[in-house]
Amino acid sequence: MASWLCCLALCALGTPAFSLTIVPTFDISITGDPNAADMEAGINSAIQAFQTNYTDSVTVNIEFINDPTTDLGSNVTYYGTYSYQQYITALWSRATSPNDTLALSHLQIATNDPVIGGNQILLNLTQARMMGLAPTNAYGSNNLDSIISLNMPVMNLTRPPRNSNYYDLVSVVEHEIDEVLGTPSSLPETSIISPPDLFRYNDNFDGNLKRVFTLIPVDAYFSVDGTNLWARYNTDPRGDYGDWWSANDIFWAPPGVTPGPQVQDAFGDPGTIQDMATNEMAVLDVIGYTLAVYSRPAPAISIVRSAAGSFTLSWSPNAAGFLLQESTNLLSGSWVASATGSNNPASITMTATQKFYRLSAGATPAAIPAIALASQPQTPVSFKLRSHILHRRQP
Repeated sequence: MASWLCCLALCALGTPAFSLTIVPTFDISITGDPNAADMEAGINSAIQAFQTNYTDSVTVNIEFINDPTTDLGSNVTYYGTYSYQQYITALWSRATSPNDTLALSHLQIATNDPVIGGNQILLNLTQARMMGLAPTNAYGSNNLDSIISLNMPVMNLTRPPRNSNYYDLVSVVEHEIDEVLGTPSSLPETSIISPPDLFRYNDNFDGNLKRVFTLIPVDAYFSVDGTNLWARYNTDPRGDYGDWWSANDIFWAPPGVTPGPQVQDAFGDPGTIQDMATNEMAVLDVIGYTLAVYSRPAPAISIVRSAAGSFTLSWSPNAAGFLLQESTNLLSGSWVASATGSNNPASITMTATQKFYRLSAGATPAAIPAIALASQPQTPVSFKLRSHILHRRQP
């Protein structure tokens, strides 16, 4: 569900080329190590997995450190507090995939979130910048979004694994980058949510799913649509609450899926290789990122006066599936299908002082909220740091 907007006779808004870019900085603990080449290659391989699968226009600056004192992997990442209404409005405007459509059918634009009723939300700096809620040139200390520490001495630096008692470097790096981009829960903090907490459910053992946001040890699951459980969230306080349940070698999967390790497990397994799969990709997808498989190039919209009171609106490329919609008020009006339908070019006759047009593409919920133009980038008084740790499961 993607939309492109233009204001008749006033402006035409294009969309820039998308490109998720992760810029690594390697600490001397890596560059000065005899195995530096393998370490850097493994990290770059994990980075490439994200840059290939996501097409969002944002640059992420991460420093990588070889730190034997960390359990397996950890990150310290900058975040800020933002308006929930601005976040959910931006989320609607960025939807492109079927999962987005399902998710938004349970998430209307509102001032308060449906989890705890708060009017603010915690966003990692990278995600806030990607969604237009933070200035594009805002970074944390030393122009970094995050610092990722890796216990290299207990890792297989290359694939296939050379030692079945060691852990896979690429899997650990993918786990940490996933969190840098915005997958952690706000738990154990319960007074404010993070984006993934919108998709945290409990089945009450009666088949009726309800959002759950508590430290009480109840089962919690990731669900896109509030109906189907995709993965089980970790509730073991030794691990992160935004990771998957994997304590005591117990894994969970929905019916028809064989349980097994996943890259976002709270406790890593030695000797195994895991990469981002359906669940990890879906979380980033529904909280605002764009999967490459669903990315569509934005058409360029142009408006030309054809006669007094008449205009010709056209867009290129002339791809199928775009619907022209119109509104007389961006702030309080609703979008309706233009009488010209999907014709390209479209002949427009002015009947009001002003009218706004946009192109909508893909499957959309029945009611398409207008994008609030008042949503301007925010700069929190100060960015804070939060940390997450991937623990080892001993062989």
